[in-house]
Amino acid sequence: MKYACVTTNLLDLWAEPRFESERRSQIFFGEVLKVEKEQKGFYHVRQSDGYSGWVDGRFLSSISESAYQEHTDGINSIVSAPTGRVFDTDTRQPKAPYVLYYGTTLWVEPVDTNLARIFLADKSSLLIKPRHIRPINKNKKETVTGSMVVTEAQRFLGVPYLWGGVTVTGFDCSGLVRTVFSRFGVYMPRDTKDQISMGERVERDCIKTGDLLFFRRHVGLSVGRTHIIHASRGGGGVRINALVAGLPDYREDLDRDFMQARRVTT
Repeated sequence: MKYACVTTNLLDLWAEPRFESERRSQIFFGEVLKVEKEQKGFYHVRQSDGYSGWVDGRFLSSISESAYQEHTDGINSIVSAPTGRVFDTDTRQPKAPYVLYYGTTLWVEPVDTNLARIFLADKSSLLIKPRHIRPINKNKKETVTGSMVVTEAQRFLGVPYLWGGVTVTGFDCSGLVRTVFSRFGVYMPRDTKDQISMGERVERDCIKTGDLLFFRRHVGLSVGRTHIIHASRGGGGVRINALVAGLPDYREDLDRDFMQARRVTT
């Protein structure tokens, strides 16, 4: 197996070929992968942006190289609801994996006003309700403002913290940033150490809503110049905290450990 697609709604990506290792990230349903090697039922896979790790081989379906490329080119939509239920193409009854998570990218075409067909790289298909997805155009960059990004992130206030998490079931700091930006068709690397190279650097006194704020091994989004929305392990999940002493929910550690701000939005 040299190429594969994911058959479950969320597949953990491990640092080593064992469940007890570090969860590096998670991979969404239908994503196509390059498969590099196998070890005791685990496969070392590489995502389209080069990010790699080990996954449980039970949730992969083998595909051809041409199917890999065709599916990559066909992606045109993203799940924009927290979850979107999927249905069998013939019976129109709920079908495994039953729900897809916010941030799942799809190749879809309309069936009627009530349903759209999801095309998968292994030639299978499912149905989803159009209200749970929105189009993305990879060839035409959408104008994205900082306020749009922060408003989207605020939908997930209270979602628990999960190391390696990228969905509404649990986010880590860079996972929240990556997934929220993907909603607007904007690519972000998976890890904080790579996200810090995105956009343009801005001085702290020039920060505006939606700027990326970087700290020691941590990232969040600015809410004005005084607050941050972030997935906080110490805070137990997605929270808004102040970066200015004297304000409610002030985080002295973040204020002290601030490194830089980057602007990706308009």
